[in-house]
Amino acid sequence: MIAPNCTSARTSLLTALLLLIPILLGACSTSLKEPLSITAAPDVIRSAARYESAYVLGPGDQLEIAVDRMPELSRSATVRPDGMVTLPRSGDIAVAGLTPMAAAQAVRQRLLARVRDPQVSVAVANPRDNKVFVAGEVNRPGAVPLRDAPTAAQALILAGDAGKSAALSNVALIRLDAQGHLTVHILRSSARGHAGMLLTLQNVPLRPGDIIVVQESGGARFARFLQNYVNAPLGGLSALMAPYVQLRLLQEIDR
Repeated sequence: MIAPNCTSARTSLLTALLLLIPILLGACSTSLKEPLSITAAPDVIRSAARYESAYVLGPGDQLEIAVDRMPELSRSATVRPDGMVTLPRSGDIAVAGLTPMAAAQAVRQRLLARVRDPQVSVAVANPRDNKVFVAGEVNRPGAVPLRDAPTAAQALILAGDAGKSAALSNVALIRLDAQGHLTVHILRSSARGHAGMLLTLQNVPLRPGDIIVVQESGGARFARFLQNYVNAPLGGLSALMAPYVQLRLLQEIDR
């Protein structure tokens, strides 16, 4: 015979948790409902503008540095994490943050102390692509090349499409605007279902650095709540009470 106290404790805990459902659901309902805009940090603005006017060198760029009629001074070099490249007769030169033309001028200035009127050119062998980013309830979150995904629908498909817990009519687009503000645009679909979401997103052109966030549906949040706040605690209570219940069963058998 199972002890009444054990059953009463489990019933009381379940009742308390059920009473807390509206409160806890409200606490975990954090998906964006209204447009939001905040001022972007200066470093974010500079980073986003890196490809808009001219390519800016950065760590990892592979450079072909050529000095006209002087092959012994020409060199292939990779920009190091510290932003430097090392060249013959020039030593370390800081090129990160410079355009290829400005880097060529920096190399020329360094060579002028040793070489008469050097003509220098710098080319990037592995220019980096503009990217957009897809996060949230998708199957493969991460970066997507902008050249392969000019619209939000195409970026979503390249990210593995929306997951089973996605809110198909509530997708957010985070973008840096011309006034230096990071703005969240809520892309709501007037058509229903998966096709309706893709139809809406296909009409949204993307820009470098855009972030698409596929938000979690209310049903998925509720299922997660049940697992985190109800099923798991009750499972832990059952494991805790199991030795006591077994002891009472043995006592009943011995009688």
